[in-house]
Amino acid sequence: MSLVESQSQKTEAYKNFINSLDSPVSRRDYRYALSYFMRFLKMADCDYEKMLQIDVKRLESYIRDYIIYMKQDRRLSSASINLYLAAVSHFYEMNDIELKWRKLSKFKGKHRRMVEDKPYTIDQIRQLLTRAELREKCMILLMASAGLRRGLSHL
Repeated sequence: MSLVESQSQKTEAYKNFINSLDSPVSRRDYRYALSYFMRFLKMADCDYEKMLQIDVKRLESYIRDYIIYMKQDRRLSSASINLYLAAVSHFYEMNDIELKWRKLSKFKGKHRRMVEDKPYTIDQIRQLLTRAELREKCMILLMASAGLRRGLSHL
């Protein structure tokens, strides 16, 4: 946790949540995902104790609505929805609040691809090579032979 973060975030609920994560990347992603859920609930980003005071039945209803919102309104991929829910689940698990996650996960639906990823055709590669300089040709052929795609470098 950086020194810049406010004292209000250093509540027991927040400490239980954030200090149980090993990776700095997970901490950043989970913190963001939890704040996204809090914005959905129209809560301040540092109201962690207030999140623990929500009745379990009402909380499950909120999470169900959150899943539906992400799936239908925001049209997020199932992988993104899983990340956002993992943060929420982790927060409540680390603060000893048990929710019916198996039931809630039924609202996610089945895994669906948001982007159609298919290999480039020989004609597409040929067209790229005719317009490329030597260095670009090397990159194109390397990417084509290894099955690499633009924009997937973060995986």
